[in-house]
Amino acid sequence: FLHGSNYGTCRDFAAQLADEAAAIGCATEVAPLDACAGGLPTDRPVVITAASYNGRPTDDATAFAARLEETHDLTGVTYAVLGVGDRNWAATYQHVPTRIDERLAASGAVRLLERAAADASGDLTGTVRTFRAALRTALLERYGDPDATTPDPAPTTAYEVRTLTGAPLDALAERHELVPMRVAEAHDLTAPGHPRRKRFVRVALPDGVTYRTADHLTVLPANAPDLVTRAADALGADLDTVLDIRATRPRRDGVAVDRPVTVRQLLTHHVELQERPSAGQLAALAAANPCPPERTALAALTDDPRTLVEILEDHPALRGALDWPRLLDLLTPLRPRHYSISSSPAVDPGHVDLMVSLLEAPARSGRGVYRGTGSGHLTALEPGDTVYARVQPCREAFRIDVTGDSAPVVMIAAGTGLAPFRGVIADRTAALAAGAELAVALCYFGCDAPDADFLHAGELRAAETAGAVCLRPAFSETPEGEVRFVQHRIAAEAEEVWALLDAGARVYVCGDGSRMAPGVREAFRTLFRKHTPDADETAAEQWLDGLIADGRYTEDVYAAG
Repeated sequence: FLHGSNYGTCRDFAAQLADEAAAIGCATEVAPLDACAGGLPTDRPVVITAASYNGRPTDDATAFAARLEETHDLTGVTYAVLGVGDRNWAATYQHVPTRIDERLAASGAVRLLERAAADASGDLTGTVRTFRAALRTALLERYGDPDATTPDPAPTTAYEVRTLTGAPLDALAERHELVPMRVAEAHDLTAPGHPRRKRFVRVALPDGVTYRTADHLTVLPANAPDLVTRAADALGADLDTVLDIRATRPRRDGVAVDRPVTVRQLLTHHVELQERPSAGQLAALAAANPCPPERTALAALTDDPRTLVEILEDHPALRGALDWPRLLDLLTPLRPRHYSISSSPAVDPGHVDLMVSLLEAPARSGRGVYRGTGSGHLTALEPGDTVYARVQPCREAFRIDVTGDSAPVVMIAAGTGLAPFRGVIADRTAALAAGAELAVALCYFGCDAPDADFLHAGELRAAETAGAVCLRPAFSETPEGEVRFVQHRIAAEAEEVWALLDAGARVYVCGDGSRMAPGVREAFRTLFRKHTPDADETAAEQWLDGLIADGRYTEDVYAAG
């Protein structure tokens, strides 16, 4: 079971698929794709779970993908591909898994299953479950006996006793390789009353844990108490009821509990409550609803904006209609969130800083306010609180070499996308203080207003005064002429940016992937057309693709949550 994964999602899915195969008697091994860059085995099927990063292979699949482009005879290889992506990035959606599937087939390998495409903005969990079930069937049909059963061994003692050690969330933390970390400092970065609140959170690293500039902190969130109460009311559950949950077979896609938990603990720490239900979840709710009119209404739902809790609230006949085994199959396990670290180990190797933008907006259902699960959890933390987290290395392509690269640097961000660049600017400031000579660095970043959300303004201006960076802010609520967003300022300073590109500049973009990043890409395509006679849209697109392929235009973009 091979994976191409930067932040662990595909690795986790590969492990889940391996568990499914192991449950039917298969010997399994989970490894990165690059472990098989020298060749794929022919004595067993190969199951590949892969994602793309800006249309390119992930760090642990680069060598494999490069070798796959060469001519090889892969006769005898049997394989299946599960692609993971996000349709919001339409230009590169499923690019790498699709290419892997095509190249394997063209080289003589035989598909065990048709490629599956799991969409992070769609029914991701449902697609993976469907693929897992199809894989189980295919493995049994091709390599085993689908009717074979293994009798349970007779018990040898009258009792089965489990010794429970550690903290209540240790099993969950172990699954995601998280450790408890202490919040050392927390305060607002935005002006009082600013509607788009952003918060500074400093976390103390445990002994032995290190990080590098631009790495991420992977954090396990928790559902807010008021949301947990609403969910319990909608389900007809008592928050203090104790549940003893035991999986009927080993699995990594279910809740990770090793001891009895209360309903409150389960709904707070173990399951997603604000996801929009998938088609499969809606069908399960409809099947469980004892009220015919409500059942019909649920069965007719397709692209509904409401969260699972809102759906339950709007169909009161479901209250008490679902037992816990069915509910646990229905609910998605709570997933960790990734946040760019905004500090530099050159300044403080024992702490990591985060900039957290609270996602808070009118609910899509039209009722009340939606608060992001991850951002809501982090903005509620206070000094002394504990958070379960791990340092997740960023992609090597996004690391900015402060002293070893003479190429100019153009950093572009909006809001808390500034986080990794704050760390880079701190690196540059420290290097200057040590006597290093640095290449030119511009930092374009978008804010609302200079007195509202110019994040770390004093620190960044001091770095600019020291010569570490040239700041290029864009204020959407107090624009300078036509400059409201970063792409507008890039266009306004086109000659300077083009000269830096001509000198070999590297461009790094971080932040909102739905609006800012596409706007910046268009600004660079426009820049090319302006400075290249007779260049059309196609030529501009090819030029930008070339920068990306050469590692001179790199994005680390995300959706809010």
